Amino acid sequence: MVQAKAWILIKHFDGFPKDSNFELKLEQLPEPKDGEVLLEAVFLTVDPYMRPYSRLHMKEGEVMLGAQVAK
Repeated sequence: MVQAKAWILIKHFDGFPKDSNFELKLEQLPEPKDGEVLLEAVFLTVDPYMRPYSRLHMKEGEVMLGAQVAK
């Protein structure tokens, strides 16, 4: 099994986000099947659009959205 990390939106925020607005959750992923690949995130984005998008389109408890560069 492979261990993965995901940032969870715990509470919507106004203004500057705090550490308490998010939780780093560890998950166990199954081994990749035939035709699947496993990538490691090297860089994650933190973009201004994430503030209004998360408030309008995300529920508390969901995985925070974003893009990444992976290897």
